Amino acid sequence: MSDSAPPTKAMQDERIEFAPAASSQPVPPQGESQPEGQKKDKALELIEDVGHSTILTPENNKRVLRKIDLRLLPILLGIYFLQQLDKSTLSYGSVFGLIEDANLKGQEYSWLGSSIYLVQLVAQPAIAYILVKIRLGKFLGVMVFFWGISLACMTPAKTFGGLLACRIFLGLFEAGIPPAFIAITQMWYRRREQPMRLSSWYAMNGVVNMFGSLFAFGLGHINSSLAPYQIIFLFFGCLTVAFAFVVFMFLPDSPTQSKFLNEEDKLLAIERLRMNQQGIETHEWKWAHVKEAFLDPKSFFWFALMFSISIPSGGITTFGPLIIESFGFDQLNTMLFNMPFGAIQLVATLGGAWLATRYKTKGGVVALLCLPAIAGCVMLLEIPRGESHKGPLLAGYYIVSSS
Repeated sequence: MSDSAPPTKAMQDERIEFAPAASSQPVPPQGESQPEGQKKDKALELIEDVGHSTILTPENNKRVLRKIDLRLLPILLGIYFLQQLDKSTLSYGSVFGLIEDANLKGQEYSWLGSSIYLVQLVAQPAIAYILVKIRLGKFLGVMVFFWGISLACMTPAKTFGGLLACRIFLGLFEAGIPPAFIAITQMWYRRREQPMRLSSWYAMNGVVNMFGSLFAFGLGHINSSLAPYQIIFLFFGCLTVAFAFVVFMFLPDSPTQSKFLNEEDKLLAIERLRMNQQGIETHEWKWAHVKEAFLDPKSFFWFALMFSISIPSGGITTFGPLIIESFGFDQLNTMLFNMPFGAIQLVATLGGAWLATRYKTKGGVVALLCLPAIAGCVMLLEIPRGESHKGPLLAGYYIVSSS
């Protein structure tokens, strides 16, 4: 396109205007002025440095989005898979004698399961502040490394105190994952692209329930001087530590600092997010945003929703295999019968995201998916335990996963 040709309104909506490279002031998008003394957004700094314009077309948008997905999604899916898998090792260990060997009594096993979430509840506000100040890719690499160490350290722990200490550190280092993932999603993806990406990460919960049990069963039958649950802790802890180096080296901190995108693609990645009406990256904490979040009624509705959903899902993570074992199954069948739970969870997560995107409604889809879970909980409460009721009990357990 010639520089002398006047842009149409549609082209103006797709175009970034750039200041000359020699200018010392960034040019904010859509003609807005940059407040004096305010820190520059990293995207504006890149725009100023490059000093030329770019047009986002459907073709180059798809090309850049494909590049972003190929680099980010495998790493992020791996992180979320390991996070859920590492939390589930406690329930796997319970089937292989952890409760008896550690002499856990009363509510001690329950405290081991809930300690992770209590630590995350306390730590996440502080971590949200830290995330603004640091590089996200490197932060996630460090967090994955140390939670892998925390899990591996559960190997020699044979008392409630030792196990609890490891679980507390595990929860602390995992606490940064959800807020970091939300920040990464907003930094790289348009709003209409976000539901399927978010659901793909959450779908890893189902993948873990499908295959994690098989991994645990195989590891639990290795002949060794270590107890089966110790092998599980050690193996998955070391696997997580190894993956941390992949995260540290290959997960970019932001579009402007990514090495897998050239300069033109970086500009296109920035232009893609114009409709989000937000910056790409800034290291300035804004208390006005905190105030806005606390004054927005939707924040409390979402909190109540996630709180109510997380209570049963957190319990399933900790007690799932024990629930199946209580139906009268042995170790092998307990692990095998946990797989359909994950399959239903996987379908419900991805299907719910598709429905929310297709019909542009979130609340209705969430409410719809909660109904089978409520029915499943009622079935587990009301159906008597016994050989003749294994089928209905399993059915109730499986449909709980729909939420």
